[in-house]
Amino acid sequence: MKKRLLLFLCIFTLLLSTAAQAEGVTADVPAPAPSAEKADTLSPFARTRSYDGRFTDVDASAWYHDTVAALYEYGLTEGVSSSAYAPEGSVTIAELVTFAARLHALERGAAIPAAAAGEAWYQPYVRYLKAEKCLGDELDGHYSEAATRAQTAGVLAPALSTECYDERNAKAVTVGYASHRRITDVDDYTPYQNDILRLYKWGIVGGVDEDGSFHPNDTLKRSELAALVVRMVEPSARLTLSWQNLSYRSAAGTTWGDLIAAPAEVSTAPAADDANAIDALIRKMLHDGADSITLQYNRTLTNEEVAKLTRAFTVGVKRHCEQMYNSTSCRSYSSGKVLLAFSSTACDGAQLKKYREETLARAILVHDALWESGYLTGDMTQYELARAYYVWLCNNCVYDEGTVSSSSLSHLAYSALVDGVAVCDGYTGAYDLLLRLEGIECTALMNADHIWTVAELDGKIYHIDTTWGDQGTRVDMSFFGMTEAQSRAKHAW
Repeated sequence: MKKRLLLFLCIFTLLLSTAAQAEGVTADVPAPAPSAEKADTLSPFARTRSYDGRFTDVDASAWYHDTVAALYEYGLTEGVSSSAYAPEGSVTIAELVTFAARLHALERGAAIPAAAAGEAWYQPYVRYLKAEKCLGDELDGHYSEAATRAQTAGVLAPALSTECYDERNAKAVTVGYASHRRITDVDDYTPYQNDILRLYKWGIVGGVDEDGSFHPNDTLKRSELAALVVRMVEPSARLTLSWQNLSYRSAAGTTWGDLIAAPAEVSTAPAADDANAIDALIRKMLHDGADSITLQYNRTLTNEEVAKLTRAFTVGVKRHCEQMYNSTSCRSYSSGKVLLAFSSTACDGAQLKKYREETLARAILVHDALWESGYLTGDMTQYELARAYYVWLCNNCVYDEGTVSSSSLSHLAYSALVDGVAVCDGYTGAYDLLLRLEGIECTALMNADHIWTVAELDGKIYHIDTTWGDQGTRVDMSFFGMTEAQSRAKHAW
């Protein structure tokens, strides 16, 4: 049996460097705008007229003066009237769509006809974007409403072809977002998540504070939109983020609920074969820090239906094995109410609560110590972070070779992280917990007698088996970063 490396026994004093202020699109941070006389040589767009100071509500000393002037010179705005731009006004969805359509048409040299008699002024722009497959129907009926920042990203990101951009911030955004240190208010349930991240990578947005927060549900002013649009057409006006140089952020204070994104909505009467609905309910429970779920059906369930639900929820909760629940009890009532309670076969409820607290504390200790030691660094991709944790766990845990019953602690992440000994669900739970502390989305996949990790790393899905990777005297890297086909060749499911 290989020699087990010592687990970290003390918490380092964690020194966080002062974060560089991220430039945002707030009114006090102007976006640089090249003058009309000095055209941006990298831009496919050209200014076709000179701004004559016509917008009397745009003061020459205002931070947004140059960007509004640039919009006019590119032919992207005529203002809300011939003499006003309304820089402090909220951007409506109709105005947002109009800017996006004009950008798209400007790149392609296309013309958008004026509205027909009796037609809303913005309808030609809506029709144009839909015809170009740049806009769906999700905003229909809402064009008079103020646009949120998330909607702004969703409409602007597809407006120009990707050839218009360089991904100058790709690494900074990938590392910062993956490590849950930047853009923390955008998650898998945020509308237009991918479009938001693309704007960061392209240098169109940089966040509204030093953490790169996006505030997806906030609205924005017309002056702020002007800054975004100018960055889209002028590469030299775009932002270059300096997040690569930031030190790590301690995971201290993280709760179990913080590790699971809450779903936008759940069904309280899921079918037993609806894995997505069941997973949403489990995620909500885990996010809320609860250990039970109440369902309500419109009739009394049969014993067979209750049994199917119990099995389905047991499988579902095991997919989040880092949380250490692996058993489900179910009570059904004549009213159609169903109460599901989750526990562990290895210990009672009070013990499980204690083990969960100790496990999370140890995982945070490991996370912080690995960052402080330089084993993990800010320039690592998600794939590289996951590989580093894979090697660390295999070097700091041994497989329990004894006869392991369902009541053994070796089935829990607690045993892997605290005692350094585990079987497959203990290994997988510990590994998934460490990945989740980095903001990496992962779940467990299982067959009749084994369980392993499925993680999304840098936008790609990989299968990772820490248990089988730790069976020899050296770490077997063939069980890290497997494709589904490679995983199926090693596991049947």
